[in-house]
Amino acid sequence: MSEKVLVTGATGFLGSYIVDSYVKRGIPVRAMARKTSNLNWLQPHLDAGKAELFIGSMTDHNSLRRAVQGVSRIVHAAAVIGPDIPLRVYQEVNVEGTRALLDAAVAEGVERFTLISSVSVYGYGYTPGGIVTEETPQLPSNPYGASKLAQQKLVFEAYRRRGLPVTAIEPPVIYGPRARVGIGEAFSLVKKRLAPLLDYGRGRMNLVYVSDVVGLLEAADASDAAIGERFLAAGPRFAPHREILELVAQSLDIRPIYFPVPLIVTKIALTGNNAFLKLRGKDIFLKPDYFYKWSKGADYRMDKAKNLLGWQPQVDIKEGIPKTVAWFVESKIV
Repeated sequence: MSEKVLVTGATGFLGSYIVDSYVKRGIPVRAMARKTSNLNWLQPHLDAGKAELFIGSMTDHNSLRRAVQGVSRIVHAAAVIGPDIPLRVYQEVNVEGTRALLDAAVAEGVERFTLISSVSVYGYGYTPGGIVTEETPQLPSNPYGASKLAQQKLVFEAYRRRGLPVTAIEPPVIYGPRARVGIGEAFSLVKKRLAPLLDYGRGRMNLVYVSDVVGLLEAADASDAAIGERFLAAGPRFAPHREILELVAQSLDIRPIYFPVPLIVTKIALTGNNAFLKLRGKDIFLKPDYFYKWSKGADYRMDKAKNLLGWQPQVDIKEGIPKTVAWFVESKIV
């Protein structure tokens, strides 16, 4: 089998960087995207003949079988996530789509399967002391997290029962140029000169820069020690919420008003706002659940990746946030 990698979710934020990584390493890429996907970040590789486009969908299982033909490895980065996605869609895309992709991978004799999972499998606000390792009980607190846990279980079942070499990478909120969600909400608030300090300012959060997640993927690709393992992929430190907002404000050259907000007040306000948006037929911007990421984030420890793969995150928020804000401004998103 020729060395070629299938990347699902190839036109997304992280997926596009994964494609970049394989192209730089000289590995041919089959980039899977939907008919409606924006190809801007992928197009240079298509034009250069470094990647081929495959139109498919996680809900079209026949297309998944065709996508896998002739590839030696798969990086599965496609998933649905959002504040108002029906449970049925999470099941169809994140769970059943992954099941079909695994079946195709086993049938085609794929040599490596890497799942881009999420720290949402551990839930938010449940961990004593706030420390999370790969041994922490997995207790997802929202439908997305539940679907990612179900997805992860399918992947490792394929490893144990069918011999498919697998690895899972579990990042928290990923940020960097090209990101449109995650900490974009903080940018929007700061631009309005608002800097709410959730949970009376006690909130902390771990963000990971996109190049660090890709770096862990590259380290896992290069080592058989990664087979059958899950790896947390967080940033260098567990940063105070205020510091994150201050870095955004400095990058925008704005002086916002910092004010403490009890978490319960935030949840009540958002619940009312979301009900109003639904009545007007508009998309929900945020669910109250989102703020657990900001106020009750966990301190994710990467000792396992360091010890087994020699990987450590390199980009601190003091470097990464200004780069991200600059891209938002240049792209006229903020």
